[in-house]
Amino acid sequence: MVRLMNKRQLVFIFAAMILLSSGCATVAKYEARLNTFIGQSEGSLIASWGVPRKEYRLDSGKKAVEYARKDLVQTGGDTFVEERTVSHSGVIGDKPYSGISTQYVTQTSPVEQYKLYCKTSFVINTNGTVESWHHEGNNCVSE
Repeated sequence: MVRLMNKRQLVFIFAAMILLSSGCATVAKYEARLNTFIGQSEGSLIASWGVPRKEYRLDSGKKAVEYARKDLVQTGGDTFVEERTVSHSGVIGDKPYSGISTQYVTQTSPVEQYKLYCKTSFVINTNGTVESWHHEGNNCVSE
């Protein structure tokens, strides 16, 4: 006999897959990666990260460069079969009856979209080297 999974089991399996696939990427690892650029030249930063999205001149003569990453992730929309037990009762002729049966109903999980982003800024000192960094967002992670 083939046993079909119910909606809760499917959601649990999906959530576990997401956690396992993203389990290695952390904010701490991202910050460790950013720390490797402290003391490096602006040219090294650009060679690694590409041309910045924005650049700001500070009154102190320093410069801030900004990088941004945006993604849209969609989950759901999956079709699955849900098992339902249905009770039946009534009268046929003059004889009452009752019983149960199993129905298999096709369901579709709701579609949800998640916006992921990370904005990272580096401050370049007057000597042209990376002095500090700052990041914000819900997807500033690295493996």
